[in-house]
Amino acid sequence: MWIFIVFSTFLYTQSYDASLTIYKDGTALVKQPVAWSIKSGYNYKTWDKLPNGIDRDTPFLNVSGVDIISQRFNDDLFSGSDYFNGLRGQQIQIKPVDGKLVKGTLLEITNDFITLSRQTGIISFNRKEVQSISTKSQKINPVFTPFLSWELKSKGNSNTSGELVYKSANFSWSTVYRLKMINEEKGELIAEAVVSNKSDMGFQDARLKLVEGNLNKANAKSPRPEKMSRALATSGGMLNMSKDQLGDYHIYSLNDKHNLGAKESITVRMYGPLEVGYNKKYVFENTERRQKEEPLEVQLTMENTESNGLGISLPGGKVEMYSYNIPSGLEYIGADNMGQVPKGRSTTFSSGRAFDVIGNRKVLNYDRQRKSEEAVIEIKVTNARNDEVEILLVEHINGDWIIKDPSLNYQKKDASTIHFVFSVQAGETKSVYYTYRKEWK
Repeated sequence: MWIFIVFSTFLYTQSYDASLTIYKDGTALVKQPVAWSIKSGYNYKTWDKLPNGIDRDTPFLNVSGVDIISQRFNDDLFSGSDYFNGLRGQQIQIKPVDGKLVKGTLLEITNDFITLSRQTGIISFNRKEVQSISTKSQKINPVFTPFLSWELKSKGNSNTSGELVYKSANFSWSTVYRLKMINEEKGELIAEAVVSNKSDMGFQDARLKLVEGNLNKANAKSPRPEKMSRALATSGGMLNMSKDQLGDYHIYSLNDKHNLGAKESITVRMYGPLEVGYNKKYVFENTERRQKEEPLEVQLTMENTESNGLGISLPGGKVEMYSYNIPSGLEYIGADNMGQVPKGRSTTFSSGRAFDVIGNRKVLNYDRQRKSEEAVIEIKVTNARNDEVEILLVEHINGDWIIKDPSLNYQKKDASTIHFVFSVQAGETKSVYYTYRKEWK
């Protein structure tokens, strides 16, 4: 008798009532409740609701009232190629796509070809041209999903409960901020978490926790110390999450249970809407002898303070910016990435370049001697908007330098950077001049 192995439509495994702690390195800690009836003596228990990204070194069964004698992880899953490779030297039957059944002794099976020995000689088939492969009845017990098994020992009959804990890949989360800019100074900020499950297992009624921070891994570099040990602040603006600290990391807990299907992402509210303020600047950044004309970059600086509507822990993420007015509603005006922002710090992000605010930089004179260098710089900013704008000129100068004859007061930010800050009225062009001089031995 010949049998065909037929595969039905794949259905994703489902887990119920689990807790997932999801990290930004693409992994999650899964805590799955378990409950069993235990008999006196030795018991054998299994669990096969496991995602395809499970780290086989991490499963840990935490139950009470029984002794765990041993734990085994079995991921010897059924493979058609492996199965038929084990039948080399035996009779099989092949049905080509456009042809009759062919019987023969299997010599080799690869991803590309199947080779049979027949009385008439050796024949090889292209795998793409094979409709089916069959063999005589064989007793097999195929395993299609990995599973854990335990040998447990109990002193008497009882009901035991606890949780199965393990780490798994294929989970991630990120933060997306929506900034609704009502005017040039005020807006509304909403923070959302996008949680992704790229595994082959769905989670029903799951409790989700999200961890902000970089965890150390075995055989990996330690996380940067400046990213750790940030205190959490309280806020009345959080709607659907509570927060705590997980050692040196921030952990955000979603207050409701959620269904997170296999190959699915969900978006949940973290903060907001929060009324926030920001400072808008038009930035023109240059170095030494560079000459150019271009629209200025639009930058928004936002203080993470209680007086500014925040004073909370802001995880790193993407900031989507929208302008808003009553006639037209929301209009998308750009996006930028933002790093982690602890309480009391500020963050700056860019929405793009301004069409009506143009910078022009020229080197009016350049004189280089054997032991010195001097350049005269002119920077013009033209504001074609209908309102006043605040300008930030960022000038980078390397080496040992001094500034001479500036037409406007400047701020020395570090050993190679100076700033000029000023305002330009609507329809106005304003110029800034300065000379930098370097000397060396």
